[in-house]
Amino acid sequence: QPVPARWPGPVGTPATSSGTGSSSRRCGWCRPATVLAPVVAAAACFGPRRRRCRLLGAREFGRAAPATPAVPSGLAGTRRHSDGRLRRSTVAAGSDVEDAASKMVFCFDFDGVVCDSVNESSTTAWMHAKELWPSASLGKSPEPFLGPMRQVRPVVETGWENTLLIQILSEAGVGEVRQQQKGGGAMRQMPGVMPAYGMGVTEDTGTRGGSNQVTDMICRTVLNDWESMRDKRLQELALEPQALIKEFGEVRDKWMAKNTESWLARNQPYEGVPDIIDAMMSRGAEVFVITTKQRRFATTLLKDFGLEFPDDHLFALEDGPKTEVLKSLLAREEYAGKTFHFIEDKLSTLRKVAKDPDLGAVQLHLAEWGYCTEKDRKVVSASIVDGVSILNIKGLESLGVPEPWIY
Repeated sequence: QPVPARWPGPVGTPATSSGTGSSSRRCGWCRPATVLAPVVAAAACFGPRRRRCRLLGAREFGRAAPATPAVPSGLAGTRRHSDGRLRRSTVAAGSDVEDAASKMVFCFDFDGVVCDSVNESSTTAWMHAKELWPSASLGKSPEPFLGPMRQVRPVVETGWENTLLIQILSEAGVGEVRQQQKGGGAMRQMPGVMPAYGMGVTEDTGTRGGSNQVTDMICRTVLNDWESMRDKRLQELALEPQALIKEFGEVRDKWMAKNTESWLARNQPYEGVPDIIDAMMSRGAEVFVITTKQRRFATTLLKDFGLEFPDDHLFALEDGPKTEVLKSLLAREEYAGKTFHFIEDKLSTLRKVAKDPDLGAVQLHLAEWGYCTEKDRKVVSASIVDGVSILNIKGLESLGVPEPWIY
């Protein structure tokens, strides 16, 4: 995937506002006298809450990150961080923003709203698939799967579904090695290239931005008919969702135990979202995260993004459906009369909430920056789904308040 301009260069490379290296910029969180240069790349950072210094790439408080992550080829993605302090609103205390904040409750989905986790979940699914089906044609790296998996990510509700998607894509040929007449006719793996044999196509359709016509065909089928495909595949393979949930979490645990930094590197915060959440909380708004991710993983990532959530403000897979969580929050006496906002990137989830008469007071927002399709965005923009509005990052910056949460 292309690297956004906000991210600095490789680990240890000082960042500038343009995303390129510089040996003269100082870090606002580090010792005032510290000049960022390769020779001091491992300097300790004394930022708020002892957070990772965003200008020092993967360097954590007081120590350097591992030089070479011990993970399969293609998994050791560079840890990237935005290049500045948390952006805070300059509005004075007691302002209209704080008055409005005290009357609001914000509920955020996590994957696709706060965190871009598709590369991590796809990699975990690839590892899981290799355990379940050792003889499957999964290749030596998950890299060929990352492009197609991003295309089909909108259908995923819970992490284990990614494993079935990997299996479907592998059967279609993603991850296969194709002949390349280069030098002595060596075989090499081509990310995103799917052999056309067995798919009713008479020739290799080649690459097109990490994809091809056959891959697109498979992805469109998944996007249009995933629920029936998923249920049929579960029945054919005699698999149980609860067992897959447990195994999927165990694969993540093993990866994190082996190389936490590598695992974190595959999860990236959406620019500005952690800053806005932090500002909302600091202004007095109640902020919750409601996710289908297992609690231990969501907690680790929130801390990595610099967000410290009380345990009772994080609802995870273990806590039940999102509709039930929202009902329980609405029923709390301390939130009586407050305005509820639910920010979610999965339109089917928003539809469920919109149809529930007990949740009519919740204002619903489709996060257009997340894992939703162009069709989803058009449906919401056309007001086809009652009570659901489309939301971009700029809109989130001022959601519910007269002035932006951050500057």
